[in-house]
Formats: sequence, C-alpha cells, structure tokens
Amino acid sequence: MSKRVFVVLLVGINFILLLGLLLSAYSPPAAFAQAVPLTGEYMLVTAEAELNNDAIYVIDLNKRQLHAFRARVPRGGGGPIQIGWVHMRDLKRDFQRR
Repeated sequence: MSKRVFVVLLVGINFILLLGLLLSAYSPPAAFAQAVPLTGEYMLVTAEAELNNDAIYVIDLNKRQLHAFRARVPRGGGGPIQIGWVHMRDLKRDFQRR
C-alpha cells in the first residue's frame, strides 16, 4: 500500500468519524405542547361544523367558561384561514343545580 493511498484512507476515516460525532452530538430542540405550570387550565376541542367551516371550543377550567370560535377555510386553499370568536358560555351558571 503506497503512502498516498494510506493518507487518503486515513482522511476518509477521519471524515466519517467527524460526521458521526456531529450527527450524534446534535439533538433538535425539544417541543412542548403546553408549559408545565399551565397544565390542566385549558382544554381545546375541534369539530367540523360545515363543509370548509370548522368549530374550535376552548374551555377555561379556572373560570368555568366555554369559548367558541369558527375557522373558515377558503375554497381552493388559496387564502389564509380566518378564525373568529363566536360566543362564550358560563358553564358554572349553565350547570348549577336549580
């Protein structure tokens, strides 16, 4: 084996080791769906209200309120999705015993 082939082989092995080190050292940033101190304060439910029109319900567990939003998806998918607040219900009042 000539000296030139030996040097090329060592450079190739070093490149592979460096690439392995870089790939094993990098980890993508963690993604959290909800911050730890805020767990359990809100619930979100989605539903299809009509064709190209979805409903989003957010329940605030601390205030016992339900907020309703409508999401309008444009036909053909060309424009932005529009989300608008529709109504709020006080669940404590709605479900109290009479």
